[in-house]
Amino acid sequence: MPFLPAFLCAVTIGTADSTVYPILNHERVAGSMIVTRNADTITVRYVFTDRNRGSRDFERFVLRNGRVISTELRRVLADETLGEPTSRVEIVGDSIRRWTPKHTSTEPFDRDTYSLEFISPYDMVLLARQLLHAPSHTIVLGKDSTARLEVLHETPVPTSRGQEPVKLVAVSIGSDSVPTLLWLDAKEDLFATEVGWFMTIKPGAEPALPMMRKIETAHRHETAENLNSRVLKPTPGGIVVTNGDLFDSERGVIVPRQTVVVRGDRIVAVGPAESTPVPEGATVIDATGKTIMPGMWDMHGHLQHESEDGGSPVQLSFGITTVRDLASDVDVATAHRARADAGTIASPRDVLAGFIEGTTKWAGPTSVLVSTEAEARAWVSKYDSLGYKQVKLYNVVHPDLVPTIIAEAHKRGMRVSGHIPRGLSVQAAVQLGFDEVQHAAFFFSTFYQDSLYVPTMRAYSQVATAVAPNVNVDGAPMTQLIEVLKQHNSVVDGTWAVWVESAGTGTAQAVGAGVTADAAKADANYIRLLKRMYDAGITLVPGTDDYYSSSYDTELELYERAGLPAPAVLQSATIVSARVMRDDKDYGSVSTGKIADLFIVSGRPAEHVKDIRNVEQVIRAGRLYDSAALRTATGFHPQ
Repeated sequence: MPFLPAFLCAVTIGTADSTVYPILNHERVAGSMIVTRNADTITVRYVFTDRNRGSRDFERFVLRNGRVISTELRRVLADETLGEPTSRVEIVGDSIRRWTPKHTSTEPFDRDTYSLEFISPYDMVLLARQLLHAPSHTIVLGKDSTARLEVLHETPVPTSRGQEPVKLVAVSIGSDSVPTLLWLDAKEDLFATEVGWFMTIKPGAEPALPMMRKIETAHRHETAENLNSRVLKPTPGGIVVTNGDLFDSERGVIVPRQTVVVRGDRIVAVGPAESTPVPEGATVIDATGKTIMPGMWDMHGHLQHESEDGGSPVQLSFGITTVRDLASDVDVATAHRARADAGTIASPRDVLAGFIEGTTKWAGPTSVLVSTEAEARAWVSKYDSLGYKQVKLYNVVHPDLVPTIIAEAHKRGMRVSGHIPRGLSVQAAVQLGFDEVQHAAFFFSTFYQDSLYVPTMRAYSQVATAVAPNVNVDGAPMTQLIEVLKQHNSVVDGTWAVWVESAGTGTAQAVGAGVTADAAKADANYIRLLKRMYDAGITLVPGTDDYYSSSYDTELELYERAGLPAPAVLQSATIVSARVMRDDKDYGSVSTGKIADLFIVSGRPAEHVKDIRNVEQVIRAGRLYDSAALRTATGFHPQ
């Protein structure tokens, strides 16, 4: 999750000093945050690299009598100098003045109110420090919004300097009930950010990281179990959904006025409402005028520590009952899967794909880095032993290792997918044995292999963004590429909402691609490519590349926008995905004998896909949840 707020607050400054906080990517240094305190000024230089992404930001806080009276933001340029200011905030008397190069505004300022920005981890430290000394650990942030802090744990931890006392605090902003966690030292300064793919830590804090991870994990477990106990509806006599119009995903048709009977975790009867008995004592849901849908699959998820009490309940509220995880830490993924299967947390079922990456400085956020065939085989074997169904290759796996990994995975009955490793084209990866390709952008960047390296090493996402408006999607090269996919029965997990700017999810910028100068033309090409693949019979599965699956509905709507019939879109989200993962014996349709994964929608999504947004109740393995209650419990507010 992104680091949140910088704010205007009271801060006590001592003697001038500077602290360099390392930023770690799985114990590898990825950058630093330099905090300098000098008389009445605090500056924060926050620079780190995440593949082709990251942050290059500079903040300056000016204080008077211990209170911040102005802030300034700048970019740190490639030559390490500072760019021109991008924004300023200044308090003058009872007014606050906000400036950007394109806009200036002045408004009344209440001195009990704090104004937020969203820049570096140190901003959250300043907010937490203020909250620690505020009445009830609460302050006003702005109109109808507050920030709250809770001290979760206090303990000594080992450091390179010996034992140091720290405290774990949780900061909640507004109505979001999934807080940001933060570790503070004895001086109420930053000790470490919460566990994640990237952590900012105090110098010498490395020995404490395993202990901190254990404490945070225990807290997340407890919070998630408490949430589940609040939202899980008791159904001791089973569940009956009656009088609903059932989407038969096997045939792609609506069957009117059906009744579905659930006992335990299985569907025990499906039939006409007028002739299907309702067991005595069952919880009955009247679905008259509504649609009964099989549980949907997000085929491109990423489990994080906060998934248990944040992302997973939100995904469930969308009617997503299975998520294929395509990159997460092994301990996080396996623990989450076990707890989801046991029903102790409100979560979709997890299907796991093991992440494998190369060893260059561009390596992604994982500790699974391989440089030899022996290492590659060992990790495939490890994933297989843990019940992983698939292997996902990433950006800088050496091309020479790809055949070895594919052969080992296929020998074990595992699927292989991924990004297209540098040095390979989509066609080459598929011909070597890739069962599936993630991200539609590769179908554009693959035609410009040289531009991945020249004039400098660039990411596929940047290249695709530059060239997508100008590719002839109906031309011979793309036709030949689609034919290769068809010949090899390839699956495409395009994450289309990531790349289509007009989808409105904003994700493309988040993955470092930026926005093309001709977004409308690029969008049209992505949409046309989607339709061409469908017309060619390519298997398409929906994925979001998102912890919360917040763009899932948009993803499905893009399929319809491209010209796919609504029933085909719903099949892609249900039975097609189940078949891809060889799980259709138990999942993917509402059928007698299958696992009871289904949901009720107010509307007719088989006619208008957008109606899929109107989820009311969700049943996951026979456990009943109310969609609105899941969203309220997590503070999630759909756009």
